[in-house]
Amino acid sequence: MLLGVGNTLRGDDGVGSALIERLQGKTGAVLIDAGEVPENFIGPVEAAQPESIIIIDAADVGVEAGDLAILEIDQIAEIGLSTHNASLALVARLFQSSTQADVFVIGVQPGDISFGAPMSGSVVRTLELLEKFFRD
Repeated sequence: MLLGVGNTLRGDDGVGSALIERLQGKTGAVLIDAGEVPENFIGPVEAAQPESIIIIDAADVGVEAGDLAILEIDQIAEIGLSTHNASLALVARLFQSSTQADVFVIGVQPGDISFGAPMSGSVVRTLELLEKFFRD
């Protein structure tokens, strides 16, 4: 399962949602665009009974914009960026406990998350690479 998280109105923060939109109909994976409220998708995640859940979200991991990091649940609380209502670490733990799935986050370093900003070129390039990776 791929679960995109983010706010498409805040520039690079929309990378998770944008990836899910791009992958619609192009992969056999279960795709969920959770937007800013991943906690609202616990039911659909449980119903899908995934073996693994990959959450894609913008995350300040202290690297160059567009770079990414693969984070395990214990590392999620250490990231510095969250525009979501509930803690992503808490939601990831809920997903894991309710499904027994392996849960990971692909955190993409944002450059600009200001309201109304376009997605930066470096994040768009990463988005394109992630799309190709999951599509293929």
